Amino acid sequence: MYSDFAPFYDVVQGGAAEAFAGWIERHSGESGPSRRSVLELGCGTGAVLERLPANWTKVGVDVSPEMLEIARIKKMDAEFLTADIRWLSLDRTFDVVACVYDTINHLPGSDWPSVFATAAAHLADGGVFLFDMNTLGRLRADAGEEHTTEADGTTVSMRIRDVGDDRYDWHVRIEREGTVVEDTISEYAIALSEVRAMLEDSGFTRVEVSGGRDQPVGDDARRLFFVCRR
Repeated sequence: MYSDFAPFYDVVQGGAAEAFAGWIERHSGESGPSRRSVLELGCGTGAVLERLPANWTKVGVDVSPEMLEIARIKKMDAEFLTADIRWLSLDRTFDVVACVYDTINHLPGSDWPSVFATAAAHLADGGVFLFDMNTLGRLRADAGEEHTTEADGTTVSMRIRDVGDDRYDWHVRIEREGTVVEDTISEYAIALSEVRAMLEDSGFTRVEVSGGRDQPVGDDARRLFFVCRR
């Protein structure tokens, strides 16, 4: 996944990295001024870490070597590791653990508890776990629709197909300067009530959920944002 997509990833995401970095920084401050270390699960090309304060200790983990190769080219002061976020064990803790860009949706629902356990195991006392997800409502509503965007000479077309068992395949076609790349990326949708139960089982007893910009919280929201503490 993302092997062919990697060179185009930052262009396709546009300003989302800036928004996610701002969200992470705001909530890290709630834990006190000393919060200066972050672990990003599914960091991709490092676009979010790159936008966090330079004096933070940053570690990014991703399963895609192609995405991490681009992250390392950026020469930021961060450590990048190729690993599966479900089974990660670094034997160290962080003030912030983040899993953004609906990274969690790329895994079947049965694997989500493993990611939440990873976050809990790497979170320092008083730290915060931040993640977002595409909802059941969004993926159901968008299934069958084609969405096309253009940015910096790159045209991106996406069509989502409902393949059953709460799995949705995103067929992505990218065209830039005569080069065409096509890929299929799977996402899985989980009901909010199930996600809350998984988080509680993982030890996160204080969970705040937002739809973003005063949007409603529920399975019909487009995207949900989670701020989790033990």
